[in-house]
Amino acid sequence: MGIRKRLEERYDYEVVDEFIDHFDIMTEAMEPAVVALEHAENKKERIDDLFRMFHNIKSASSYLKIERLYLLAELAEEEMERFRSDPTLIDADAVDWLLMVSDQMREWYRNLEKDEELTPINPKILNVPEH
Repeated sequence: MGIRKRLEERYDYEVVDEFIDHFDIMTEAMEPAVVALEHAENKKERIDDLFRMFHNIKSASSYLKIERLYLLAELAEEEMERFRSDPTLIDADAVDWLLMVSDQMREWYRNLEKDEELTPINPKILNVPEH
């Protein structure tokens, strides 16, 4: 039994299914939004989009008690909050870091979808770029 089955035992199936569907949508949209940060146009909108994605993932994973996902979403949300206050902090290192976060979340989506355990976090993600 993997993480999805355990969630379905603790919570209504529809709640779990809706979370996984929304997590899929957000993780699919995440990488293009991160890549768009490299361009001057619509940077503020992309920052806000990513902030909302991470905030929504954090809230839902907190409710479902998916601690690993919650902690990464919280860290990413905090970084996006810094970028909201100063978009000039976004550089190539920040974009690379956000792409690693996006890849990690997409991998965790696949783990949820296949009812596997969440893979360990990529340790490089813990090296948040200094701004």
